Amino acid sequence: MREKFLWLAAVIAAHPDQKVVGRTRLQKTIKLLQRLGAPMDYDYMIHFYGPYSEGVQSDIGLLEAFGFVEEDKCSNQEGAAYFILKATDAATKLACRPEVSKFHSAIRTMSETDPIVLELAATYDAFRDMGHDHKSAIERLRRKKGVKCEQGRAEQALELLKKLGLRDA
Repeated sequence: MREKFLWLAAVIAAHPDQKVVGRTRLQKTIKLLQRLGAPMDYDYMIHFYGPYSEGVQSDIGLLEAFGFVEEDKCSNQEGAAYFILKATDAATKLACRPEVSKFHSAIRTMSETDPIVLELAATYDAFRDMGHDHKSAIERLRRKKGVKCEQGRAEQALELLKKLGLRDA
């Protein structure tokens, strides 16, 4: 499977119930899966919610057009919009392929992670990937994310990266 948009469909399908709640969650999951060796080459930049890829967002539209994913717009209690991406049967077949199966554990771990913790983990990792040492990456994370780093979430983000094998003990 060479086309990265098919990998994107497979990742969505590999989530519990074949769905991802929130585009932000999907963006961060794809970023970290790439760091784990998943053969997608989306370009990322630091954005409001951390690493963001226009390519991922564009390919979601492509997946919808080809019938691999359905995207539903929802509103939370405050009225803010969020999206649920649901894989179709065509995408579910892709998730069963051996090259995707080796990432199932990481996908499950990230899907079970609080979305803010996942956002912090991906952002910290992006700062490290940009060449910042641990101390500098943590400082930048705290400046960028502010209160999101409180209540032990920054530490949980580092633990998530350790669990995924993206950070030394």
